[in-house]
Amino acid sequence: MLSDAPARVYTGDDFNYVDMIAGDGSTHSEALLGAFAAVPRFASAAFGRLDEGDPAGFREILQPTVKLSRLVFTAPTQYYKVGVAWLAYLDGHQDHFKMIGGFETGRSILHLAELVRAAGEIGLFTDPEFTATRVEAFFAPYGAR
Repeated sequence: MLSDAPARVYTGDDFNYVDMIAGDGSTHSEALLGAFAAVPRFASAAFGRLDEGDPAGFREILQPTVKLSRLVFTAPTQYYKVGVAWLAYLDGHQDHFKMIGGFETGRSILHLAELVRAAGEIGLFTDPEFTATRVEAFFAPYGAR
């Protein structure tokens, strides 16, 4: 465990969170919310490792998520929620990919495809066949196979 003090959770640097949270031996950040919305399973496992006093294990689990996080938070960053909703839909946590006010249109089709690739590379999807079915259905009207 890092400290007996209550955990504090902050929003902030969604590109360099692994080093910030693991710290340098004298300072650390306790967590950053935005980046973990897209990778909750990884974040939970990684923080479990930190709680066990295993910073190397923490880094091993969470470092691969940084590339995906950087893609989710690509400028304009106010559309990061599109990536979070898209990944949640593809993994079966939502039954649709719609956002209030059509906000899901804030990212391009290419960006959504890049998110699928990056998420697949780290094993984000718990049922890849289910995800593939949703991906194929979504991209079919755009001529993708």
